[in-house]
Amino acid sequence: MSKYTFHKDPERKQSKEIKATEISEPETTFDLSSFSKEEISASDSGAKRIGRPAKNKVYSTIRIQKSNINRINAFQNTLDFETQDDIVSFMLDRLDNTLEPEQRTMFEMYMKAYESRDKKKQK
Repeated sequence: MSKYTFHKDPERKQSKEIKATEISEPETTFDLSSFSKEEISASDSGAKRIGRPAKNKVYSTIRIQKSNINRINAFQNTLDFETQDDIVSFMLDRLDNTLEPEQRTMFEMYMKAYESRDKKKQK
């Protein structure tokens, strides 16, 4: 049997020669002092959040009956409080002042339990 010979087509495209890549120098390098300044300025110029400002408060939702909502709104308007939160805080403070010593102890125990539970949830 005869051997086959391969003949390359002379019109076929030739491969391009690859040139060596020159090593480039960076325009700027990392500087820790300027990085901390950039981080502070970036946090100050952040986008504003949508909605009512929190005023350093954390809000939660409670479910109450419509009749109680109407009573709270009526007290709020009668006593000239700005928000429902203000009137509820006022009422709770008045109720807090009427507690007997036994009830005060139980109240403080419950408050410690609820606050520690909230701290665990936040972590």
